Amino acid sequence: MSTIPIELPKDLHDFVEGRVKQGQFLDVNEYIVALVDAARNNRSNIEASFIEGLKSGPAEEWTSQEWQEIRQRVIERQN
Repeated sequence: MSTIPIELPKDLHDFVEGRVKQGQFLDVNEYIVALVDAARNNRSNIEASFIEGLKSGPAEEWTSQEWQEIRQRVIERQN
């Protein structure tokens, strides 16, 4: 494993230390590794979704009804 020195502002350092003290991670290193791994997995998921969309066929224009349904779902999620 390689080492990357990082500097964190005090508030972020305190946040990470708090996670460690709560027992969510063994140490600061484990927390940072988990963050980087999650970012990598998230990017992979986004890329896979994009490729799936490209393979699904030509795009079709949404109707005004479909746009209204999307708007309604967004409004409902905010409540």
